[in-house]
Amino acid sequence: MRVISGKHRGRTIETVSSKKLRPTTGMAREAIFNILTHGKYSDDGESLITGANILDLFCGCGALSMEALSRGASSVTLIDIDKEHLDIARKNITTIGEEQKAVFIRSDSSTPPPARIPCEVIFLDPPYNQGLVIKSLKGIVAGNWLAPNAIIIVETDFREDIEFPEQFKELDDRKYGNSRIRILKWLG
Repeated sequence: MRVISGKHRGRTIETVSSKKLRPTTGMAREAIFNILTHGKYSDDGESLITGANILDLFCGCGALSMEALSRGASSVTLIDIDKEHLDIARKNITTIGEEQKAVFIRSDSSTPPPARIPCEVIFLDPPYNQGLVIKSLKGIVAGNWLAPNAIIIVETDFREDIEFPEQFKELDDRKYGNSRIRILKWLG
């Protein structure tokens, strides 16, 4: 697996062999970042990644954060409850020389600690079919993680239907293989 675009394009993303880890596929990652960097859902048509503070919940190996940093994000906060996942994410971020822009938090991603800074883009990629999406959305609201008009990228199993809380507007819904990617906007 490699970084797809930006200043770290082509850099290897290490992962661990684990049944608990399911990195976002390259095809889905590329689609997500094309949408975010070409300003489709920004108010001014500009990239939603450049200069943004990013929250990466259930971060796994940190592939989404690496891609965001490669494309100009100001900072990334990576949260995962699994120490092995955080260790490999830290190694990956350090390998590309971006550790000064990253904060690593070992915590339950569905109930994250209070935010240091609100984030403009949130990646939410929980284990499939465990009912963690709504709990996680409530957790980031309670922890003040959402900047005004924040964009939330939710990855689930393609068969999983979710009724999102009314303070989130669903902007897009796409299927990539066995994954379903939804893009939400925070209205709160």
